[in-house]
Amino acid sequence: MTASVLVRVEPHWRVIVSRYGDALIERRELRGFDSASDLAKKSKEVAEQLNDPQLSAFSQQTLSRLESDKTGEYIANARPRIQRMLSYLLGWSAEEFEAAVGISIPAVSYLGSVPTESTLETYTPRRGGPPIPPVVSFRETPISIPNELLEMVEKYGDTYPILKTERMQRMLAAPRAHGGLEVGPQTADDWFEYWIANKRFLT
Repeated sequence: MTASVLVRVEPHWRVIVSRYGDALIERRELRGFDSASDLAKKSKEVAEQLNDPQLSAFSQQTLSRLESDKTGEYIANARPRIQRMLSYLLGWSAEEFEAAVGISIPAVSYLGSVPTESTLETYTPRRGGPPIPPVVSFRETPISIPNELLEMVEKYGDTYPILKTERMQRMLAAPRAHGGLEVGPQTADDWFEYWIANKRFLT
């Protein structure tokens, strides 16, 4: 297990805290994951169970690179969804992750409430802070898929199969559905440019 180092800094002893990749290893082992492979497998399980677009599973190779980071550059440039998943599995909020690792990451409202193994199956992500009773029952917002978007999907769907999924089409169409017909792309070519510019954030 990687440990913080106790060194002599005249005239006192001082604890030098692990940072960057060393801090990740230290926390992983503290959480009971003996290897990077174990935590990578857990990330896949959690991603499938929570099905949260803000969280992404990661491979053992990716985690090993993160844990080998001595400068913070690789951790800082990791995909936000991987940063969030790592913070989630290590039991840190975004603020705690930054304090321990030295890298700021995007926050997720429920990162401070990591479910246990026994409650994961029934766990529902929630906002941080005091619980607020729902005012109305959940209702899925109807979203109409523009014909121009469907035309773009027909043209480029074989190249980008994810475009054929209802979920991706709803994600692309949502801003226009809520902002009005004049908001967002207007032609099939516009939709394709919009997809290319934003696909790294949507997949």
